[in-house]
This record gives sequence, structure tokens and C-alpha cells, in this order.
Amino acid sequence: MNPFLPWPGSKTKCSQAIIEEFPAEFGTYFEPFLGSGAIFFAMRNNNSLRRFERARLSDINSNLINCFKAVMERPEQVAKILVHCLERNSQSFYNEMRQQMSNPSVFLYVMRAAFSSMYRENLNGEFNIPWRKLDFETHGKRISYDMDQIGLCSRYLAEKNAELAVASWIDAIHDVKRGDLVYFDPPYLPFTESGFVNYVAGGFGEGEHVFLRTQCRLLSEKGA
Repeated sequence: MNPFLPWPGSKTKCSQAIIEEFPAEFGTYFEPFLGSGAIFFAMRNNNSLRRFERARLSDINSNLINCFKAVMERPEQVAKILVHCLERNSQSFYNEMRQQMSNPSVFLYVMRAAFSSMYRENLNGEFNIPWRKLDFETHGKRISYDMDQIGLCSRYLAEKNAELAVASWIDAIHDVKRGDLVYFDPPYLPFTESGFVNYVAGGFGEGEHVFLRTQCRLLSEKGA
């Protein structure tokens, strides 16, 4: 199953290779850097099925988590408003909607209409990706979205008793127990001085990666 929204750094294409490293069965699934949830949703695929009863999904991006909650709890409403947004797609409409991304349907529309479907914030925490003008105006492409995916993902979230929370990754792993599975997919370190890492204001630097490595070792020692 594919996720219902695009996201920078999504592991959809390599999900099977990642999931092959997971045990066949575990307690609670934790994903503290949720993004599109590509690995969580891929565990629904027949060749990647894993047995677990519940999921704890979190991210520090409140608009993202708000969108996930809406898709799980009221998918029909999300889809209905999203259709309206897609029909009005234009540069002026997009620029206006960038200021209203707390609305789950608007969030999905903006991510679909943004250049390279990228999410990036400036130092003030403001979304600052431009509209896909080359696609929509120059090449005349139509904006599209697979509405069925919203319903499919909604049912799977409910099936796995997903708990969704706005939380830092370190807060999200406080309740991890022996036998649980934690999947970390943090922002990459930049491979050039101007490399992109600002998915959120402040980025995720080398110090955070070192601390994350230490926490991984502690979780392993706990039996997760």
C-alpha cells in the first residue's frame, strides 16, 4: 500500500528491502519521524506483511499529524474538500492556500501542487516551496490525486489502532518496551555545505544524529 501523500525522502521505492530487516512479529510499531508513513503503509503489502497490533506514529510537524488524524477519522470529508482544491489549482490559489495548511485537505493539495512535492520551512517555520508553474502553466499538466488511497489508508490506520501524536522523536520513544519495533528515518545530513535538510525550522544536524545513535543502542539493550 502506498502512502496517501508525497513527502521528501520517502522510502516507498525501497520499502521492501527495509521491511525485510524487521522481525515477522513484534509488539507496538513506533515511527517517530513519520513523514508520509511509507514504511508503515508498505507493511500492508502481501510480500511485506508483518504482524503487530498497534502503531505509535509521530512527527514534530503538527499540520502533518493533523492531516493523518483527519484521514483516519473522516476520510470522506477530507476527500470532498480536496477535490474542490484541486479544481481551483492556480498559482494565486496555491499561494493563498499555503497560509492555511492546518486544514488537512489544503495540506494534501499544497503537497501535491508544490515543486517536487517538497516540504520545507524557513527559519520562521513558514512553508516556502513554490507552485509547480513549469508543470501546470508551461507544460499544461493537470493536477491529479488518487482519491481511493485516502480510504485505503484510513482503514489501515484504524485496523492498526494507530495513535498519532505531535512529538519530538525523543519524547515519542519513552514508552518503548521489549519486543517493540522502532523505525527511525531522520532527515539526512547535507552532503554539501548548501545541502537541503530544513524539513522543519532548525534542521537536524550532526549532534542530533549522534544522540539518535546513542538512543538506538539503548533501545536495543532494552530488547526492542
